[in-house]
Amino acid sequence: MAIYQEILRPLPVRLSALVRPLIEHYAADVFGGRDAELAALDAFLADPRYPFGLLVAPTGIGKTALLVRWIARVQQQHPQWRIIFAPISIRYQTASEQTALSLLAQSLADLHDDLEQFRNYDQSPTSLRALIADYLRRPLPSSAQALVVLDGIDEAVGWTVGPLCVAPPQTGLKIVVSARQRANATREDWLHHLGWNAAAVQHLDLHALAKPAIAALLRQSGPALAPFADDPAFVEQFYRVSEGDPLTANLLIKALISGQITPESMTRRPPGLEAFLKDWVETLRQRRQASRTIRELLALCAAAYGPLTADDLQALAPEVFGEQSDIVDAVSDDQVARFIITVGEHTYVFSHQRLREVFLEQIYPPKDRERLQQRLIAYGEAWYADRRQPLPDYLRQFWVAHLVAAGQWERVRQVVTEIVPDADGQHFIQPWQAARHAAEGSDTGYLSDLDVLWRHAEEQGDLGLMLRCALIAASLRSRAGNLFPELLVQLVTTGTTAGKWSAAAALEHVAQMPDAAKQAACLEALVEHGIALPWERALEVAQAIADEEARAAALEVLAPHLPPPLLDAALQTAAALADEEARVWALGALAPHLSEPQRTQALTAALQAAAAIDWEWARAAALGALAPHLSEPRQTQALTAALQAAAAIAEERHRAAALVALAPHLPPALLDQALQAADALAKEWHRAAALGALAPRLAEACGDAAGLFAETLRRLARHGRPALLRDLTALAPWIVALGERSGQPAVAALAQAIVETGQCWG
Repeated sequence: MAIYQEILRPLPVRLSALVRPLIEHYAADVFGGRDAELAALDAFLADPRYPFGLLVAPTGIGKTALLVRWIARVQQQHPQWRIIFAPISIRYQTASEQTALSLLAQSLADLHDDLEQFRNYDQSPTSLRALIADYLRRPLPSSAQALVVLDGIDEAVGWTVGPLCVAPPQTGLKIVVSARQRANATREDWLHHLGWNAAAVQHLDLHALAKPAIAALLRQSGPALAPFADDPAFVEQFYRVSEGDPLTANLLIKALISGQITPESMTRRPPGLEAFLKDWVETLRQRRQASRTIRELLALCAAAYGPLTADDLQALAPEVFGEQSDIVDAVSDDQVARFIITVGEHTYVFSHQRLREVFLEQIYPPKDRERLQQRLIAYGEAWYADRRQPLPDYLRQFWVAHLVAAGQWERVRQVVTEIVPDADGQHFIQPWQAARHAAEGSDTGYLSDLDVLWRHAEEQGDLGLMLRCALIAASLRSRAGNLFPELLVQLVTTGTTAGKWSAAAALEHVAQMPDAAKQAACLEALVEHGIALPWERALEVAQAIADEEARAAALEVLAPHLPPPLLDAALQTAAALADEEARVWALGALAPHLSEPQRTQALTAALQAAAAIDWEWARAAALGALAPHLSEPRQTQALTAALQAAAAIAEERHRAAALVALAPHLPPALLDQALQAADALAKEWHRAAALGALAPRLAEACGDAAGLFAETLRRLARHGRPALLRDLTALAPWIVALGERSGQPAVAALAQAIVETGQCWG
């Protein structure tokens, strides 16, 4: 373990206590026959063409074992590399968003010598994501090289990794991600998930062990088995029985070393992991000491989707596990300890996910599996009926998954969307959201559960439930996403017990913010709430924003309020923007407020810049922003060109600007194309304006109205409750028509959802 100490060093005790057992487990396992794969990883590390590496392979093939051995090899052979290892593991309790992101952020902060400041930052998952993105984009410290290994992203529970590791390539930074290959998650799917589609990614492979690799593995297995590596007949039989599967091979080696099986018996053994497990279970059944506690422990760990604590086991089988010592005795049995491991304090799980899956499917018939499922569901029901005790970690992460697996959708609907008075009757809560948020500090896990139900509602065409899910999601995202700007506004308008903030003090606070997008958002919030700012200082703050896109957005917000002398300064700032997209946007926003000579100059300069933009999305956004201010015939030409480019616009703000300008002027045949761009907009005021312009003509523009509405509703719900309410108001004729067509009381369902979510989340 000494070689891993430098990797664990930056982590606080609570995190290193989770990662250390994982490393110890894989470092202790027999490992061999992977020279080619290790060499491929070494070659990736040395190849400057590829900043990213992606290892995708089936479960049980040895991904984590390979990476654990490789980072030790890099630490030994290339000590100049700083290694950041963040395993996402259900078994070792690092699969929650909070834990996984903390592992990564803590180590990156240490890399950038930022630990002291890091400890003062907000540690919520949302903040950690932003910090990770920032750290990965920062230039590395002088002469530093960093290897980031993110293992097992498929095991993320209640959240998704997503484009967490999208970073501009820089010399000395390498990122390796591993994931499980499944029917619905191929290598291409994981590339898309990570946002690496267009990146230079080295694809790393891992396959079953060939016969030479089996021989190499045996040589690494210790003096008892090493001689058999030179016995071709034994290697042939070992390969046949293990099928080249590393997990099965490791189990066979341990059984041979312990004497559970003999080398001579290999010729008689059937092949495969399933056969090995069945033989093991039969051995347990024949032993007198194979008590009921062992059977219960194995059954419940097999049925569970993650680790079970002693408290979980005692709640699930109180008549069997009367004392904690009963569980300890069962786990300590030599035959059981090979498959059930203890992680953390009195927490138990199968040593490998594939072992659990095979054991459950091969040992228990369907009726027994169903009964075990129902016991886990009943465990959750007992908590939900009372809800006065803290929510157990297992139920928090997996109870809804068990309900879904059992097809209990009505119960899922109630648990995930029911809104009830709180204990004192003064407020309304969604109990499941409140319980998850209290334990996790964010709504990510709850929103994941909500999304499962939402997708089911879409599949079933349940319009009322779709609307309810949308309102809940929008309410929560609005609360989380707009918290900081709203708080700043409240400090100015309402204040604290110490008094109100002045507008000047608020601007100084904005000026000190490190996040350019947040600076622009706060200026926007202050202006939208009618706060009279010191406009000269406000313009100075906007001019100092580092990111040009955010600077252009701030100029747009301030433009209607600037007096003529400040408009001159703002025009100079806009014209000096190096980014053509930002320059056109800022000039277009300022143009309506300029005097006629300046306006003509600004529009001419903006059109010239727009014509020079090669990217369609930027050109369309620019033309859309400029179109309302142009006279014929240039207006018709600009509108036609903008609509042709609209489908390629990636930036929501620019697409919105184009659609707002285009909508009143488009012929009916082009409205459907405009709607397809509008329903993906994220900025509420732009999206609401675009939908409001298109709404009166939607009926004649839509083809598959029901399908398009479901897709549009899901997109609109991402941007917060106030925005969604405005958008739904704009789309009211559409909702009424859909409800009448499907025979569902859509308006009534919408009204009820608005009232109840408003009571709960305001």
